[in-house]
Amino acid sequence: MSRQPRRPLRAEATVDDPSARRRRAHAWAPPPRRQVRRALEGLAGRFPPQSRTWNDGPWRTLVGTILSQRTRDEATGKATRQLFAHFPDVISLAAASPQRIEALIRPVGFYRTKAKTLIAVAQVVQERFDGEVPSTMEELLSLPGVGRKTANCVLCYGFGAEALAVDTHVHRIANRIGWVRTTTPEETEQALLELVPRDWWMLTNDLLVNFGQQICKPVGWRCAECPIYDECRFDGRKPRDPIAVE
Repeated sequence: MSRQPRRPLRAEATVDDPSARRRRAHAWAPPPRRQVRRALEGLAGRFPPQSRTWNDGPWRTLVGTILSQRTRDEATGKATRQLFAHFPDVISLAAASPQRIEALIRPVGFYRTKAKTLIAVAQVVQERFDGEVPSTMEELLSLPGVGRKTANCVLCYGFGAEALAVDTHVHRIANRIGWVRTTTPEETEQALLELVPRDWWMLTNDLLVNFGQQICKPVGWRCAECPIYDECRFDGRKPRDPIAVE
């Protein structure tokens, strides 16, 4: 009598198994703050904080942050230097023509829209706030084209206040590595304020943005080079040393 072949053992769930992902999502909880601190320390070792020419006082920070939206740091730095060389303050920028501003900030993305926004912001700051950039979230959000991310950057880098700037990049990374489970940058900001140690608030935006641009990209993420691999909880995390299967 011939022996019946054994039934293959049931494969264990892998990181790509949808059922495993659903179970982990259901059981999700935020990581311990000490783990978040370790991750931020790892990122700071890989991406040391750099000074920026536009983070010099509230007005330059406001203008530079508006210019930096969807633009590389190198292009933002060039555009801000050219702009401030000709229009160094609120009064001069408020009286400028859009065409003149466009020519100076052309290195950045959406330079035509940003030129109009900068002039409008300068005019409001001059007329409503006596030429001084407001120092509260509510007042900053009343400026044309200023959202919570820009306002937090001004509070943090311009005024030295404790704030945590969250944009779409920080929102994406914080969700991917398992720090938060949120659907909007506003929700992510509130979650991170509870999770990130206060002494790391000012650095979190730069660290996560650099990490997302250079390593944890939307596609083609580079887990083999990740400085926080051991702290990452991303379901799609790749093995560092993949073994070829025959």
